[in-house]
Amino acid sequence: MNFRDWQKNQKVILIDGSMSLGLEEQGLDLNDELWTAKALVNEPQKIEKVHQNYYDAGANISITSSYQATVAGFERLGHTTEESRALIKKTVQLAKQAQAKSQGTQEKWVAASIGPYGAYLADGSEYRGNYGLSQTELVDFHRERFGLLLEAEPDLLAFETIPDLTEIQALIELLTQHPKATAWLTVTLKDAYHLCDGTDLRVFQQLAESSGQIIAYGVNCVQPDLVLPALEYLKENATKSLVAYPNSGAIYDPATKAWTHSHAVDEVFSNEALKWHGLGCKWIGGCCCTSSKEISLLKETFAAIL
Repeated sequence: MNFRDWQKNQKVILIDGSMSLGLEEQGLDLNDELWTAKALVNEPQKIEKVHQNYYDAGANISITSSYQATVAGFERLGHTTEESRALIKKTVQLAKQAQAKSQGTQEKWVAASIGPYGAYLADGSEYRGNYGLSQTELVDFHRERFGLLLEAEPDLLAFETIPDLTEIQALIELLTQHPKATAWLTVTLKDAYHLCDGTDLRVFQQLAESSGQIIAYGVNCVQPDLVLPALEYLKENATKSLVAYPNSGAIYDPATKAWTHSHAVDEVFSNEALKWHGLGCKWIGGCCCTSSKEISLLKETFAAIL
């Protein structure tokens, strides 16, 4: 069975947590323009270990370490074009290796991460949007990585942490050029009702609902207290499954690439997650500053319906 068919009959689908925290827990310093993709070059086994930890904790989906990986980014660091392309494909291979090694008995899938143009800039722009680029320019930026990841045959794509309406339009345009591909699409928020670039959340919703290849949509790497009102806002017009994988509530400093904590994380990934699910949010996980602990907590929280 393929992922698209499988997901239709699930009451809840658990997404993994942060790749960055999993790598930092293994001693990696990620203060680098490639962020988690840095480990692809020198310590890929640690990326595989993060994936396996999440599968072992009960995640149905693990997201590849390609969020901030681009051919141009690797080339800037001295890699050849071919080496750079191979590294991007390797992100899917590492997740598949972990999938095979995991002792978890749940269904396990691989989502290839396509992060925003702002992640390539490595300056926090994924929390601002308004890049000043046209839809055509953003299509051109995303095209190569998009194709490379699909060549590696993930189960689906994860368009994640997208702050900008023009970028959403570009990604959907690219998706139509690969009619067999499916994806989820999640955005970052300025407040509970607007994307970071100021676009009304329901404008984004209309685009996601109108694409036959987008099978779920919602929010990620947002403050936990924005999730419930955002889902309430989307619920009225939602015909597809909603997605939420917020950060832990920590505050991000793009200069140091560090986070400071401010929320009761256990409450977010138990009682709050149940409230999200009650609003039609079937795909639930964690983003920055969450770990396998939070995914284990989600598994426990939803044990009765998993």
